Amino acid sequence: MTKLSLVVMLFVSASAGAQQYRKFLFAIDIGAPRSSLNPIGSFTMEAGYRVRDRILIGFRVEQIGFVSMAGSTNSSLGSIGINGHYYFALPSVRPFCGVGIGLYNPSNNFMMSNTETQNQRNGFGVYPRIGLEFRHIRLMLEYNFIQKMNDYIITDMISIPRGTQGHYQMIDKSYLSFKIGFFIGGGKKKLK
Repeated sequence: MTKLSLVVMLFVSASAGAQQYRKFLFAIDIGAPRSSLNPIGSFTMEAGYRVRDRILIGFRVEQIGFVSMAGSTNSSLGSIGINGHYYFALPSVRPFCGVGIGLYNPSNNFMMSNTETQNQRNGFGVYPRIGLEFRHIRLMLEYNFIQKMNDYIITDMISIPRGTQGHYQMIDKSYLSFKIGFFIGGGKKKLK
């Protein structure tokens, strides 16, 4: 009897630890970022792996477009980063919070391409987030705290054809973003 009880207890504990949600997730989000630099929108792709039902580790690639500002040569901000999520509940609507770290590049070109001079640098940042997942849709609010970066500023846009020189200025590119998107995988496993 004791051997049977031990086997039953091991089986129950193993099945209780089994994941109810799929391990891999791929998400695409569009966002409405807000900052003093007039961003017009963001596009984000994320891949994630569920360590447990309540814990997700992810990798993010994001691109933000800006309205052309007077004197600014940069029209986008690209970033790559890693993040983690913790899910508070496991029903069909799943609230979560998370935090990530990233590398940001203020350039017309994508990541890691400092085309102006060596004075234009990539910047590091942290992005805490909260959100909800429902079926395969997710809503998220996040704030990207980015260290100040050098940006090349031309003081007089009319003089550009005449070769007017600009200057570098430290600019805070931190932004708040509301995102909506969908994900493939990562949902609840179907019962057989």
